[in-house]
Amino acid sequence: MTTTVFILATDLSPAEAAWASTKAQAASLRAFAERTLGAPIRVDLACLPGRSTDDPGEHHLGRVIDRLVGDEASLLFVLPVAFDLNIWQRTILGEEVGAARRRHLGVSIHHDTVDPTHPLLVDCFAGQVLKALEDRRASPVQAGLLLVADGQGDPGTRADSYRLMRLLWEQTGLRLGEVGFVRHAQPFLKEVLGRYMREPVDWLLLPQRQWDGELCDYARVMLEDHQREHPEAAGWRLLEPPGDHPAILAWLEQRVLRLWQEKRSSQAVRVPSARHQPESSPASLWSGAGWTPTGEAVIVPRTGCVARARDSAALAEILARVLPRAEHYLVKVTWHGYAQGTYTGPAALDLLLSALPGRAVLLEGHTSSRNLGGVEIDWEAGTERHRTWVRQQDVEFLRRTGLAEVIARHGAQYLNVTEAWWDGACSPAEDVRAALGDVTLRHPELADFVPSALMELRGAPLISLARFKGPTRLGLSNLFGLIPRPLRTEWHGPDITHFASVCCDLARIYGGLFPLFGLVEGFDSAVRWDRKGLYRSRWGNYDLVLTDGLFTLSEGLIGADILASRLQGQDVSRSGFYDVVRDRLGWSQGEAEMALPGDLQASLI
Repeated sequence: MTTTVFILATDLSPAEAAWASTKAQAASLRAFAERTLGAPIRVDLACLPGRSTDDPGEHHLGRVIDRLVGDEASLLFVLPVAFDLNIWQRTILGEEVGAARRRHLGVSIHHDTVDPTHPLLVDCFAGQVLKALEDRRASPVQAGLLLVADGQGDPGTRADSYRLMRLLWEQTGLRLGEVGFVRHAQPFLKEVLGRYMREPVDWLLLPQRQWDGELCDYARVMLEDHQREHPEAAGWRLLEPPGDHPAILAWLEQRVLRLWQEKRSSQAVRVPSARHQPESSPASLWSGAGWTPTGEAVIVPRTGCVARARDSAALAEILARVLPRAEHYLVKVTWHGYAQGTYTGPAALDLLLSALPGRAVLLEGHTSSRNLGGVEIDWEAGTERHRTWVRQQDVEFLRRTGLAEVIARHGAQYLNVTEAWWDGACSPAEDVRAALGDVTLRHPELADFVPSALMELRGAPLISLARFKGPTRLGLSNLFGLIPRPLRTEWHGPDITHFASVCCDLARIYGGLFPLFGLVEGFDSAVRWDRKGLYRSRWGNYDLVLTDGLFTLSEGLIGADILASRLQGQDVSRSGFYDVVRDRLGWSQGEAEMALPGDLQASLI
């Protein structure tokens, strides 16, 4: 008996050709939800008609809810899926959900809203634009983007269209960007088409819609009329909507998990006091089917594992089955700034250093964000002139956070790669390349940045100690901090694939000098990005989700990263970042396919 239902509220009608495609998308979403949430799930469709005179019959939202409640559904989530709801559709959504709650007092009904500027939707639409440029063999500077929206919503909806256009314009690098509405006078699409006739660009008209339909029909007619009046606009093109693009399904999957987690969070809104906190879970490893006590679990080091350990003895037992015994362990921490919960904190570092059987050498570089401000610095070119101040800020960071005390208590060393580079104490690049042998690099200049002190420790295990703070900012990305320049903007490059290639080269360099191990920790909490979150960092708002000794671990970085990424909702088979990783470093297919604990995954997304 299915008790949980997700309803996709679409602006399509059953008579439209895209209805069948939406049903197929709903089936894929159901498979994902059942696999992730570990419970029987039903996904159904409902209509949000665009006009008050339209009657979708049995697919009317209120009737769909009544039917599902009659089938004994007790928990319903309504997800509007149209990218541009008009005022009538918003009214229908609110009124029907409210009325259904009054009719079915014992049923829990929830809904969310559509954010057309979600990163996955932006990537999806940007892909449509870039593909059109590639097909035309045109440069972005020769084209303009005209986002075509309905415009019949409220001012906030129209403002969302402008935000979406701006994000697409910046991501695609087109020369111009504009918005045109088909049902709102300011600015009306036909007038926008005429306004830019003098600009020497070919315009790409992008409908703010998933499927072909009335909006596209209006835009098509207006463009054809304009081209008849102005033959010089013959090269302007109306792009096809994205349809069943994989990014849209991923967007729906994220919303399903977010709604599920918000429901669970509201049920557990009252946090027990320390006196009444439940006991921590015992140390255990995830087997793919359940949590297994550490002593009974099988660990394949290269493959990696999801594990829980709250104390150093339990962590040491797990580490001993993956790490070799050594006199020294290199630990690349993540100390980018003060944002709470986003850096390797004193508790996590203390737990790891207590569990290691050898002495630790901590690795990190200076960064433009690990300071209290107060001094104007050209971080691009003038950092070394302020070296004393930068070093003082580093010392102050360690003192304020309590990390200095942990380092001293364990007798650990701290090697700052930026200081080594400024001192001219990096190994000659030819020595590094000789040590690497036939390892190929796409960015050979990275071989200039290996400190000589590290070359003296060749063969020592190197642990990339990363935080649970995003599906691609994990153990592999953590090596990015080994680039000694405090401002690493040029190494980030124009897109995520460039960044991934730099990280892969760093993994090839350091993996050729040291045995690499990935440890992604959420020993006490994990970062969950949310623009309405309680905490604030330079990357945006976020919340901290309490965990129970959670971490992923693997020999090499790939296994731990894949597991941590999937736990945070990433489909690693559809990621530009992981496409580069697969090509450059190999892959851990087992981790890409392993069943994961659905309740844990839902809490992290």
